[in-house]
Amino acid sequence: MAAPVPSSPSSSSPQIPGIVSGLQSATTSPPPQQHPPNRRLRQVKMASEKVRVNAAMNPPILLVDYIHRARLNGTAVVRVQAPSSMKSNGSIDIVTLLDVSHSISWMASSSEETPSKMDLLKNALKFIISQLDDNDRLAIVAFNDQVIKEHTTGILEISGGGRMAIEKKVDGLVTQGDTAFKPSLEHAVKLLDDRADKTRAGCIVLISDGVDKSQFMWSHESLALTDPIRGLLRKYPVHTLGLFKADPKALHYIAKESYGTYSSITDNKDLDKNIMEALAVCLAGLKTIVAFDTCVDITSSSLEITRVDSGGYTRRAAPGSGISIGMLCAGEVKDLVVYFSYTTGSWERGYYTTLSGITARVTYKDMLGGKSSTSTNNCSVSVAVHTTQDPSLPANPCPPFPLVLQQMVRFKVVDLLLGVLQELKALKKDAGGAKEKDGVDDPVLQSIAANMLQRKWMEFKQSDESWKAATPKSLLDLGSIDVDVNAMVGILRKGLGVGCIYSWLSSHEMQRATVTGLPAEAMFRTPVMEMMVQKVHRKLLLKEAYEQGAEDRAVYERAIGLLDGINKRFQLWCKLDAEVPPAFQLAHQHQDDESRNLTDVLHGGISRARQHDIYLAAIHAIKQWQSSSTPGEKTHGHGPDQ
Repeated sequence: MAAPVPSSPSSSSPQIPGIVSGLQSATTSPPPQQHPPNRRLRQVKMASEKVRVNAAMNPPILLVDYIHRARLNGTAVVRVQAPSSMKSNGSIDIVTLLDVSHSISWMASSSEETPSKMDLLKNALKFIISQLDDNDRLAIVAFNDQVIKEHTTGILEISGGGRMAIEKKVDGLVTQGDTAFKPSLEHAVKLLDDRADKTRAGCIVLISDGVDKSQFMWSHESLALTDPIRGLLRKYPVHTLGLFKADPKALHYIAKESYGTYSSITDNKDLDKNIMEALAVCLAGLKTIVAFDTCVDITSSSLEITRVDSGGYTRRAAPGSGISIGMLCAGEVKDLVVYFSYTTGSWERGYYTTLSGITARVTYKDMLGGKSSTSTNNCSVSVAVHTTQDPSLPANPCPPFPLVLQQMVRFKVVDLLLGVLQELKALKKDAGGAKEKDGVDDPVLQSIAANMLQRKWMEFKQSDESWKAATPKSLLDLGSIDVDVNAMVGILRKGLGVGCIYSWLSSHEMQRATVTGLPAEAMFRTPVMEMMVQKVHRKLLLKEAYEQGAEDRAVYERAIGLLDGINKRFQLWCKLDAEVPPAFQLAHQHQDDESRNLTDVLHGGISRARQHDIYLAAIHAIKQWQSSSTPGEKTHGHGPDQ
């Protein structure tokens, strides 16, 4: 019995034994009898901290005619999984680009008591600055259609007076002018290129609420492959955050081209919380980078690999090179769908014919600069074949493996949404008055797009075989996708733009957490991201208490108590997960694939349960706080009295 692909917070499917690779780490320790117990356990721990690659494929057994030749197709999934350790392999240098054009000075809503978007952004930035470690570095770059030097810093050390100097620079930000992204991006890349110490991970965060008013067009169709801006964006990941009328197409393009993420906030509801959560999720990923220059090679000696669907990750330029994934943060998982074909016939008759399947190899660096070392992890999976003299041939012997099916559906929905956006672009062109660069579509066009998306989604669910196969009977639950797409339809009908669609695409193309404004946006969050979001909730709860004049100790203790309860739940889950023996340890002690299967299933189940439980606990705590702080209401553990 082979080991299943381990589960992760980003995977909602239970794991079923199938034709799945074992874990063959390049650093796996020798047999346990060669070392004392303490040394063996130490090496087991080191092995479990490596990036791992696994593969799963169907069919488990082929029943084929051993004489006649027939071409059959199949699918597999290759999973790259970063260790869940919360410890980063180094410090970070972050260049934050802030759009201070005149629109960001506007009020966040029509209410006179509502702060401006700039005030909310300053508040969120100060929270993020407070979460950086002393050995991290940060630059603040203010821009409109050019870099505003008097409100811009170099890359400053957070330690010493750096934190206070950066906060002072944030306080002094003023708004003026229009928006253009290119000058600020060029400035950010130059800052990172000119560093004397390049052993730190360099990242860019771009925050804007405007539409690029320059003549520059941010799209694959408009930019030549040799355009210098493409090379510029490939140097460092750019994580973009669009507020309100920000151009989602441009910000999504910048993020995708650079292997970053795009988050969108278009609704006034809980604006302060949403901005802080978006920055917190981004920062949590940057603070826990565990692998650099990650690359996956997928080969087969017997199968013809016809296509690899890797979402937003692309092949390296060199011929025969693998798929580049770039940086990985702790707990991240990337699933790649492999499509292959093979020809039956010319095999000996019997039950024990073995066909070589997929071989996957991941390489990465554990640090940047001179101290880095390249690590490798390999896996392979084969197909057991039963040949017979039966003249009838199967059209397709088995359905896809559940994990393969799940990722196939996600990528198909990505294609569907991209198609809707292309049709919306054509509608805008036919309408004449709306320019392609306009950040917000005409409400009538948005209503048409909403109806189009709803119709195409219904047709997809009724006709797509993968979606129909992904039912609870197949141990898959893709209901979160259905909920998200229906929410997109509602957002379009409200006239709030397509930002949520682009941010959903960013999340599912890159398999990384973003803020989308949709119900299931926590799908790809890692445990560290969840912890950072809890800190945001804690800060906002305490802020609300002080604003309501509830400065007495009882109210303060209630807020702390609710959040401490969440933290304790998280710590209990982590303790439970740590007490499950590592898969490598079991495998070495018993030389038993079944033990390894059980351990992987336990870790995966605990991870999914922890994510769901902490998310529900946080929501419950917020509701408890809101009900207890409402005048005239009292809480007795189950909500307000009626």
